[in-house]
Amino acid sequence: MTINIKLYIKMLLTAFLILFISGCKQADTKSQYTIGFSQCVGSDLWRQTMLDEMKMELSLHPGAKFIYADAEGNSAKQVEQVKQMLDKGIDLLIISPNEAQPLTGIVEQTYNKGIPVIVIDRKTSSASYTAYVGADNYQIGKMAGEYMGTLLKGKGNILEVMGLPGSSPAIERENGFNDGIKKYSGIHIVSKVYGDWLKENAKKQLNQIQPELQNINAVFAHNDVMAAASRDVLNAQQIKQPVKIIGVDALPGNGGGIQMVSSKLIDASLVYPTGGKDAIMTAFRILNKEPFSKENILQSVVIDSTNVQLMKLQWSKINSQQRDIERQQSLLEEQRQVYNSQQIVLNIIVITLVLAIVFGGLAFYSLMENRKINKSLEAKNVEILTQRNQLIEMSVKAQAATEAKFNFFTNISHEFRTPLTLILSPVEDMMRNEKLNIVAGKSLKLMHKNVFRLLRLVNQLIDYRKIEYDKQQISTSPNNIIAFLNDILGSFQHTAQKRNISLNVTSKEDNIVVWYDVNMLDKVFFNLISNSLKFTKNNGYITITVTKSTDVITIAITDNGIGMEPHEVEHVFEQFYQADNGSSKGSGLGLSLSKEIILLHQGSIEASSKKMAGNNLYY
Repeated sequence: MTINIKLYIKMLLTAFLILFISGCKQADTKSQYTIGFSQCVGSDLWRQTMLDEMKMELSLHPGAKFIYADAEGNSAKQVEQVKQMLDKGIDLLIISPNEAQPLTGIVEQTYNKGIPVIVIDRKTSSASYTAYVGADNYQIGKMAGEYMGTLLKGKGNILEVMGLPGSSPAIERENGFNDGIKKYSGIHIVSKVYGDWLKENAKKQLNQIQPELQNINAVFAHNDVMAAASRDVLNAQQIKQPVKIIGVDALPGNGGGIQMVSSKLIDASLVYPTGGKDAIMTAFRILNKEPFSKENILQSVVIDSTNVQLMKLQWSKINSQQRDIERQQSLLEEQRQVYNSQQIVLNIIVITLVLAIVFGGLAFYSLMENRKINKSLEAKNVEILTQRNQLIEMSVKAQAATEAKFNFFTNISHEFRTPLTLILSPVEDMMRNEKLNIVAGKSLKLMHKNVFRLLRLVNQLIDYRKIEYDKQQISTSPNNIIAFLNDILGSFQHTAQKRNISLNVTSKEDNIVVWYDVNMLDKVFFNLISNSLKFTKNNGYITITVTKSTDVITIAITDNGIGMEPHEVEHVFEQFYQADNGSSKGSGLGLSLSKEIILLHQGSIEASSKKMAGNNLYY
């Protein structure tokens, strides 16, 4: 009966808690989604319009969270921003890649994690995405070519001002434009320049080809900004013949392509939809598990003097409607807040009354059960104390067993070292015997090499275990680190010269005094330089660079060896880890031991590498 009453109390309290929470969060009845938008560059009017369209559509989904990041035209920065979004836990990623190839990896990584990815405007080099939203740049270029042929009546010279080299829109628009004017044999593209989508860059490139501007009849610019730049340069050069200028984007608002056509700054512009609204609509179809299209190609149209006024009127009407929607949403939000406040007050009153009745009835019952509970607790306390004593006893035994294992390991390692040392000495004597060298020279060298290797591995194991159990102490003294490194390199010069490998220490100072344990640090650099020699091909180089700041000495070992993959670099200092570097295999202990010794000196060690591009180690 006691158990049933306690269970009833828990269920009752849980029900009231759920009721209270539901009242507090009445406004959050819809699922909360977090959408991340990575923009390649957000400074131009076209991309600002894209963002505005997204926000307009998001205003219809008040339960969604929107994270925006502007890469400012930097592909590496855009990759890092996407990684930060993934760390924050987004439900869907919308990305406009700055460049196709550099952004392919992070888009595929996001898609493979199961996070939907919508690629907008520009594509990557892979089909690993959930949906694409954007105009067909090839068709826009082709439409521009066909319109240009009609505008010039099939005859004339054209200057093409292209976007950013390597970007998919620039490549596709160029190809489409070339195909669009093919049927006009009298039209020729006499010059092409890259304006990088920017007005100032376009002006700079056009000013460098001033003589060629005298013979053109038309300009096709890949966006309206560069089209306006073309008009400015032509006016400044006082070109006598009339020059037709066509741009792409046809954005509304102040400074947009529609205004340029209306003011006759340019002759025509092709609508290049930003796709902001369509991207958000597609995002919610995906998140809500509704049907959607993977390829969402937006349509375009030519804006010229025949329809520009109509487009301006339509945009004005859309803006007015959006303002009305925002006002209505503001009023709805105010009403929702009032409703939530009233709901919370009502829930509190109901919960207070019910709890008063429940706790009043439970008070008497609790008093009666208190003695039984105290007795049960006393029994449990005795049981817990007994278990605690048992755990302490087991811990002592485990510690003793661990210590015994460590002592056994240390002793057996010393036992290995003694016979190896005894084997090494007679092998070296036999190697000095000329007669034996003639008969078994190769075998003796092989024996000497492997015995020495075994002895070094045993020493590394002993040193590593001493460090691991905090029994390794360092004895530091002030020494010239430059002379120290030159002495170590001397041991490798013979091998390096045989393979024509350049082995050098560089520093702005000849005498840099550092406190360190000579014997311990010797093991570190001996191991690291051995690794570099092992994986550096003949005729290569290994350079040790020493730099000194106020309180820090940095030592960098650089080589042009076979290098490692990024995932291998992440694990290179782990115990017994071996990278996939062909036939040259080690024990996987040297770099781990080196790191521990560096840490004992209150230092740090890092590695960077690229496959077939060498390694860099920093201390």
